[in-house]
Amino acid sequence: MMRLRPLDDQQLPNLTDVQRVALHPHATRLQGEFAPLLNRLTELGDLTEVTRNSSALLEKDNVSGALYVKNEIEFAPAEAMHLRIFYPQWEHGYALEEHDACSGGKQYSLQFFDRYGSMLHKIVLGENGDIASFRQLVSDHAAAEQVSPLHLVLPQDDGDSADVKQIDVDALRAEWAHTHNHDDFIQRQEAFDRQRLRKLRLAGKAFAYQVANDSARVILQRMTEFGTSIMAQVGNAGIVQAYYGKIKNIRIKDSRLKIMNSGFRMQLREDHIDSVWVAKKPTTDGIITSLELFNRQGAHIASFLSKKSNGQPEPREWRDAIMRLMPIFGV
Repeated sequence: MMRLRPLDDQQLPNLTDVQRVALHPHATRLQGEFAPLLNRLTELGDLTEVTRNSSALLEKDNVSGALYVKNEIEFAPAEAMHLRIFYPQWEHGYALEEHDACSGGKQYSLQFFDRYGSMLHKIVLGENGDIASFRQLVSDHAAAEQVSPLHLVLPQDDGDSADVKQIDVDALRAEWAHTHNHDDFIQRQEAFDRQRLRKLRLAGKAFAYQVANDSARVILQRMTEFGTSIMAQVGNAGIVQAYYGKIKNIRIKDSRLKIMNSGFRMQLREDHIDSVWVAKKPTTDGIITSLELFNRQGAHIASFLSKKSNGQPEPREWRDAIMRLMPIFGV
């Protein structure tokens, strides 16, 4: 089992994530077209998937590389996961062989980063993974140039204006009120939206309202008590990973909330949470309710929904727990 690395682990604080990896003596820079590489992950055996942003991290063990081809893998009747990949944001990739302090052996991983040098996604070879196939894959997809400087973009120099696009409030509310089917709703949830917080603020109190910053902790503890399956989602501009299943083991220390299931782990920096919103969306199966977390910069940290079967309403215990969260109006 891979151990969660702390979200604030900064061994070289003046370097970006990709610069730290590039300095490793056993790091191999990968070619910039990453889709062909990911399509070959079925050759490697079991994998661990790690998706992160600056405030949350989600890990899943025993994943097949077919996930990158089929997009959804069922592990058991009550457990599944999704990936939504946005390749234009994947700028840098490295393969790494390093000492694993947890197992005492070696860890073999593929790591991917955005144009700013921040980590988007990490794929770790499982204990029973095929090391020879991993090394062959890395050799086949290694970049021709291994030592040239990394070209990174500074956030203040980025000309992307996606965050300041005008929102048509009437159109937003009309679209929100429109009834979608369950699959369409899930696809919309599993997409990174830079304006997500702005849309929640403008949707109207019938569809979205703010609640206390500790609401995620409250809801997760209640779902653990009820044994109710949920969807936990963590993402960034390059990838969104969603896990479906029960939450069985929550640990809270200082401002760190950790879910430590067997084969699934999630870490959340509660001190990074600046606002939490309840969002309600009409679907053909009734209202679906989500809990959305944002940091001080207005970036999406994570979200939680109930796990429901297509054609079935939300579990009553999820809906009741959400309804007990007191709205914060006038903020």
